Amino acid sequence: MRPTDLGESVQPPREILPSSPASDSPLGLNRSQLGVGAASPADPLFVSAEPQTLSASWPARPAVAVAAPVAPARPLVVSPFPAAVGAGEIALPRPDAIGFPISEAWRDRIVQRLLEILPGATALLVITSLVWGTFVIPIPLAVLLLGFDVYWLWRSVNAGIHVVRGHSVLKREAKVDWRERYEEAKAEGKAYLEWEDVHHVVIIPSYKESVEKLSITLDTLAEQSVGDEQIFVVLALEGAEEGAADKAHLLQDRFSRRFAGFYPTFHPPDIPGEVRGKSSNEAWAARHIKRRLVDELGYDIGHLTVTSCDADTQFPKNYFSCLTYKFATHPQRYRRFWQAPIFLYNNIWEVPAPLRLPNGLGSLNHLVRLTRKHCIRFPQSTYSLSLKMADEVGYWDVDVIPEDWHMFLKCFFRLKGEVEVEPIYLPVGNDGVRSQGYFKTFFAQYEQARRHCWGAVDISYAIRQSFAHPEIPLLLRFRRTWSVFENHVLWSSQWFLITIGSLTFGKIIPAVSMIVIGAEAVPGWFGPIAARLLFPCMVPLLVMVGMDMLMRPRRPKDFPLWLLPVQFGQWFLLAPITFFFSALPALDAQIRLMLGKRLEYRVTEKA
Repeated sequence: MRPTDLGESVQPPREILPSSPASDSPLGLNRSQLGVGAASPADPLFVSAEPQTLSASWPARPAVAVAAPVAPARPLVVSPFPAAVGAGEIALPRPDAIGFPISEAWRDRIVQRLLEILPGATALLVITSLVWGTFVIPIPLAVLLLGFDVYWLWRSVNAGIHVVRGHSVLKREAKVDWRERYEEAKAEGKAYLEWEDVHHVVIIPSYKESVEKLSITLDTLAEQSVGDEQIFVVLALEGAEEGAADKAHLLQDRFSRRFAGFYPTFHPPDIPGEVRGKSSNEAWAARHIKRRLVDELGYDIGHLTVTSCDADTQFPKNYFSCLTYKFATHPQRYRRFWQAPIFLYNNIWEVPAPLRLPNGLGSLNHLVRLTRKHCIRFPQSTYSLSLKMADEVGYWDVDVIPEDWHMFLKCFFRLKGEVEVEPIYLPVGNDGVRSQGYFKTFFAQYEQARRHCWGAVDISYAIRQSFAHPEIPLLLRFRRTWSVFENHVLWSSQWFLITIGSLTFGKIIPAVSMIVIGAEAVPGWFGPIAARLLFPCMVPLLVMVGMDMLMRPRRPKDFPLWLLPVQFGQWFLLAPITFFFSALPALDAQIRLMLGKRLEYRVTEKA
């Protein structure tokens, strides 16, 4: 019988999984020892419900039951979370504190609150200045607005140039034989690891995702051009999800033979001090896979990468070949994140037309940021790093919602500012938001955007870490911290500066001031100069429209032809669409943070 034949389904508390026959593996172990079986009481991935006592200053953590490897001929007993206590128990490693620890001292709490208020207060100050600034500081405000218009023109032209360049780079990199390029580097003495020694761990956090959705992601992993013995899959499920064990067993049955190892993990709910979400789930899964592969099976942690992705991520066929080449030949491989451009094109023809615009623009802007040479980059959504670096910093923090930028900042400050993000120019696909019906989809899109904008919490983290690490050069700390601050404040305020600023300051306010005070409060030269600066931005926008249509998947045959003009007409609704699905959720998130209201993690529906 195959290792994943589950036989008759048995209800909790225990399910029987038949034994696994031996098969070849890199270390001469059978597939059950490599992790293709589900977590069991005799398995390091087994989750115990009994808490263990740690220090008085740290919350109790669940324990992991550990026993000797299971003999191939003996059946595995699978117990879905929660399970009974196993043979022996050890406490989980204490997770790292989140950056600069917040003590109970009143002074520290006040500093933290002020830093949390900072992004929202700054955004509101900028936005409201378009009204009160007209009467209090009209000329300085006009100069500042024109300065922003110059900046926006530069950004627009820069984006138009780099999106064309990025498309060219993607086409070029898609043709590369990465194994051949590796052999060339090896012949020149520039390879630090053997190709076959590099192994990849892929963590797929999932909560209430369908088997069909996960199967698509797993298919793209199984079809990678690297050998199937080089990829380990960790299906990181939430223990609170009803039917999680059945889902894990079903996916094992389909995919366990196609990877070096297939490891389901079940993240316990309601652990004290944790925030439910991708970050805490990944931290749980990463600790377990490190224990299994490195501590139990003897893999070299310096030869392992770990890739964080979403349940709907679709990897290009050569992604892990490219990653193998870059990891094996890079002298700073333990201080690098690797990021591919993410395109929300998987279901682009199925989402409502108004959402295709932010999906397309967001995808192209991500390509632009990766293509620019002097851009300060951050990882986003799907990214790779060395397991060694993740282990050095204590893995992902467990009490944050946005995990990608936060994990990078944690590595950056802990490791003396030596960490950078390098691009992989192969397009990764993700789904756009799609729910049951238009209005539910619009609401889900808004909620997802607000969750992404909740990354403003990293502003306080970055500022405090900057002061806590004087060993990092001041300019390096400032540039990284300023980039976090600038991104989030502009996210919530730039729409008002571009759309409302010129209209209000150039036309409405002058007309009102003539009626109220009988004189123009705004300098007469502002309107014509602002128009001359912003009108040329239409050219890069048209370039983005053309590149979006060029890079999308082919139109499906069942897509109505009469809807094609809508693909271009939606661009005339750019202002209201970007307000409701970008500026407003960003402002919402920052005001919530400013008022001390915490955001709960909610899974976005992508039907």
